[in-house]
Amino acid sequence: MSTKPHFEQLGTWEAARRRLDFELVAPHETSGYHLSSLSVFVRDHKMREVPPEKQSLEAHYGGFVFTQSRPGTEAARHAVREVSYGTAPRAEQIGHCEARVYERGPEPEPDYPDGRMPAVVVWSDEDRFYLLASDLLDAPGLLRIARSVAPGQRSRG
Repeated sequence: MSTKPHFEQLGTWEAARRRLDFELVAPHETSGYHLSSLSVFVRDHKMREVPPEKQSLEAHYGGFVFTQSRPGTEAARHAVREVSYGTAPRAEQIGHCEARVYERGPEPEPDYPDGRMPAVVVWSDEDRFYLLASDLLDAPGLLRIARSVAPGQRSRG
């Protein structure tokens, strides 16, 4: 059995495009990190199959992860505006899209079990939701990456 039973591993962006039914985007700016894996979320926490329209893609770049999905316009907006990904979010724009930015948390005490809170940038573009997270990069670094996939800056990987 796979070490990540909730995900299906894919080898290339082209394979991911064939696998998912929405337009995928790849960051042009990666802060020097290289793509290390692409995974599609296919099973929930109870190991039930996730319907194709609810599947998401995770692209791991060593120093950050980039997730994209197509939950629908209202769900995408809700995920940006109402879901918390850290403390003290600030509003930003990624192209024409509404975004929220969360700074990386402080270094925790050595005995703290969960580690440092990552920097996170989330945004929605119509029916799509995007999330960038890193425990290595700061929020301005993630914003540069996010803006490299904004409309007019998008790369198809």
